[in-house]
Amino acid sequence: MRLLTGGMVLSAGMAIGAPLCAASDLWGGSIGVTNDYMVRGISRSDERAALQLDLHYLNDSGFVAGLFASNTQIDPGEPRDVELDAFVGFAWTANQDWRGKVLVSHYAYPWNRAGSEYDYDELDVDANFQDWLNLTFVYSPNAVLFVPGRGLIGVASESAEVNLQRPLWRKLSATAGVGYSFYGGPNATGYVYWSAGAAYDLAPAYLSLSYVDTSAGAKTLFYNDASTGRWIAAVIWRF
Repeated sequence: MRLLTGGMVLSAGMAIGAPLCAASDLWGGSIGVTNDYMVRGISRSDERAALQLDLHYLNDSGFVAGLFASNTQIDPGEPRDVELDAFVGFAWTANQDWRGKVLVSHYAYPWNRAGSEYDYDELDVDANFQDWLNLTFVYSPNAVLFVPGRGLIGVASESAEVNLQRPLWRKLSATAGVGYSFYGGPNATGYVYWSAGAAYDLAPAYLSLSYVDTSAGAKTLFYNDASTGRWIAAVIWRF
């Protein structure tokens, strides 16, 4: 969710479009609720509901900046926390078919008992074709993993995903996506994550329901936080 748009959990700013012929600066955002805050098949809310907020700014040159917030519970033994994601980047329109954006994000968990040990950074490169095909590549130099005997460590990670959204009937669309994430470090491995579902656009409201699953490698990295087949529902209000 960040915010949930279709079946897959994408990078921050998914709701931000590239400017076509913007005449002035644009402020926007969304507020949503989901039964599980899941990122690339991994739950960040301990399979509990999450309230999420996105605020962003986009000007006519394509400059993008914003803030995303969601309640989280990365460690079931810790109190509930809040994830804050500040992002900045550039969005553009190549032609009538292709749009893209590049975002740099910093994720922080200021009220977690581990403090800044969970904080990390990401580079997100995103391309959209005719609003039905989305391609995303994400790189992090310091993604956080828990390693028995060593605690929390930062490792390099890369993720790539493909997402589809096609109209079915009126404002109802089918959604599907598949991705692969690889994490370095002492237990270096990767895993596949995928989803399939439907979305209903009642602008400014947006409803989605997706079935999300991961391959076995996800549990090697994230233990019980990895999805083993879970339905994810979300309601989003864009403004």
